[in-house]
Amino acid sequence: MKHNNSVRRPSLANSKINTDKSSSLSIGDSLRKAKTNLIFSRLLLGILVVLAITVIFVAIYMGYATPIWNYLTDAVT
Repeated sequence: MKHNNSVRRPSLANSKINTDKSSSLSIGDSLRKAKTNLIFSRLLLGILVVLAITVIFVAIYMGYATPIWNYLTDAVT
């Protein structure tokens, strides 16, 4: 059974429709919001991966990883 408030209409079809933050989002708005969140999360993940690789490379280059490497190789042999 349909209620009056369950039908979504385009904003041009009815000028009485208010678009505020508390109203339910349409499917397109939900997908756009999800796409934006996905882009931000992928960018953040990419930045974190590049930062982690850089930290590992700098630790090896500066010699901070040598004691860890020696400990691991001594434990294996």
